[in-house]
Amino acid sequence: METKRPSFIPKSWDLPESILKRLGDSAGRQRAMDEDGHLLLILHQAPEPEDAEVRKPVLFWCPPSGEWKSTPESGGLAALDSHLEIYRKNILAQDAAVEAATTPRQYFEVMRHVNPLLRSTRNLMGVMQEARELRPDERRLINFRDRAVELERAIELVANDAKSGMDFALAENTEEQSRFAHEANVEARRLNRIVSFFFPLATLVAVFGMSPPVEVIKMPGFWLVVIAGILAGLFIQIVPRGGKR
Repeated sequence: METKRPSFIPKSWDLPESILKRLGDSAGRQRAMDEDGHLLLILHQAPEPEDAEVRKPVLFWCPPSGEWKSTPESGGLAALDSHLEIYRKNILAQDAAVEAATTPRQYFEVMRHVNPLLRSTRNLMGVMQEARELRPDERRLINFRDRAVELERAIELVANDAKSGMDFALAENTEEQSRFAHEANVEARRLNRIVSFFFPLATLVAVFGMSPPVEVIKMPGFWLVVIAGILAGLFIQIVPRGGKR
């Protein structure tokens, strides 16, 4: 019984049955398959957050004749060269975005792009290393493997810079919020001291509030009440702080 050909495999590709049996309805993860002299590389296009974890496959096939073919773009190893170049440009774009970021939100947006790109680049590098080992006489694969290693190193540096920038921005914001909270606390303490100082005096004066001011001043003991209110306010200021100014 002939194995069903997956839809992502071009009909013109005469892949051996041993490879077709290993393929599912979707391309799956990035990997290399070497069966009966046929080498199939399943790679992914550079991912974007909008892809919702759905990866678009890029295939490269080398039959025993040694003539490379590719899809969705034709050209064989020339298409592989373009594929790696797209990754390089994406990494450079994210590196520039990290340099321009200043807020946690901006760093978060960069990391949304960097993290999927980091995983995909690492898997790409692993596939190219495996292809290099499967075809040791194919010198062009050595160069592609070396470029993939450079891409993996570059995106890892970008990811580290993005994480460090995020941590610094968060720490800076936390420090600024703590400073604002401290200043607000200082102002609140000042207000409370003012209120606590005048509250006894205001309470005592309110006792006389039902009489006209002229009569209040003439009342016996008025100034003693005022002095008592001030002393009570000072007492309230000093006692809660243990007698320390």
